[in-house]
Amino acid sequence: MYRDLADAVESLKEKGFDHTYELGDDCITCKEMEVEYSTEDLSIIETHKFDQGTDPGSESTVYAIESDNGVKGTLIISYGKYVDPQKAELIDRLLESHEA
Repeated sequence: MYRDLADAVESLKEKGFDHTYELGDDCITCKEMEVEYSTEDLSIIETHKFDQGTDPGSESTVYAIESDNGVKGTLIISYGKYVDPQKAELIDRLLESHEA
């Protein structure tokens, strides 16, 4: 589908996912709007996983997300052995709310 992470992000921007979401301590924030969302306020529209080689730290996933008030953006999560457990729990809650 997409060649790499940069290609995915660029294509998603063209689809209107032009904001950047980031993991906070107990919420997900929209960087540009300085707004915090709980995981229940967000819907995952698309998910794309990338593995850039043999290094487990080079794995990443980009999520195309839409908030309940229509803000569309991307959340990029890199996986490695030093993932913050609190942020991993936040990711799990986001994925669980997507499955519900």
